[in-house]
Amino acid sequence: MKSKRETMEKIAALIRRSASAAVLCHMHPDGDALGSMLGLALALERLGKRVHRVSPDGVPPPYDFLPGSRAVRRRLPRDLPPLAIVVDCDGLARLGPLARRTGQVAHVVAIDHHATGKAFGALRWVDPSAAAVGALLSELVAALGVPFDREIATCLYTAILTDTGRFSYTNTTARALRIAARLVQAGADPGAIYQQVYETKSLAQAALLGAALSRLSTADEGRIVLSALTRADFAATGANDSDTEGIIDQIRAVRQAEVAVLLVERGGEVRCSMRSRGRADVARVAEALGGGGHPQAAGCTVAGPLARARKQAIRLIAAELGPRA
Repeated sequence: MKSKRETMEKIAALIRRSASAAVLCHMHPDGDALGSMLGLALALERLGKRVHRVSPDGVPPPYDFLPGSRAVRRRLPRDLPPLAIVVDCDGLARLGPLARRTGQVAHVVAIDHHATGKAFGALRWVDPSAAAVGALLSELVAALGVPFDREIATCLYTAILTDTGRFSYTNTTARALRIAARLVQAGADPGAIYQQVYETKSLAQAALLGAALSRLSTADEGRIVLSALTRADFAATGANDSDTEGIIDQIRAVRQAEVAVLLVERGGEVRCSMRSRGRADVARVAEALGGGGHPQAAGCTVAGPLARARKQAIRLIAAELGPRA
């Protein structure tokens, strides 16, 4: 089995000999997906490569401050580049409408840190011990010999900040903090980035958060705290799907919650986001429902209606939590 270092060097060599590349992230992108994609794209441009930044759902408002975000497109170019690098994606299906064409690219590279998912790509660098894909890409950028500047550092710092829950989750390791410190030294501004991601909300986002908090409920003797957002909530507030960003973390703050759940109605489907304080592995729950993620942060999309999705989630999470101590 190839070592992680050997795999990274093979990816670096493939990048060096490719004149152009597409860098892609998954649907409903979070800070790690977008920060990683944009940071890597900037690094490749510093090497003189032509780069296509591709996100099937574009760039949600909390992240539109990131350098290079305006160049993001929702589709691959008509003429496919020889190289596609897919970041923070635990299965080709998570690219949604881009999955088929991405699979047609001559060289597909997957860089990820999810322990769950379906393998894809000729070259795969998957390290579940990494706090964020942004941490892995910090190593790759260094291996490519690209100097860290303010723009690259801002993107990669945002990736690590968001996937460690503002440096509060158990994946906030010494390794993650050392990388974050180097990115700050290179020009990332922690205060400005925090404010952009967590303290800049539209009125619609604030109203949607209010709707979610007003609908909190509990299950499994209070160990599970849930909320749900309906299509009517989005219509009433004028919010869109990306405005749900961060709501699950507010639910997780409820004192007695071992697991927080946010259910979002989307057509005939329901998107389920889960956060755990550590006792339950919500990645296992999500995987059982066709999704995936990390032990403390995971998600999936299931068939509606909301009431059915809620019962499914409660049943599986309660089984994962086990008997009360």
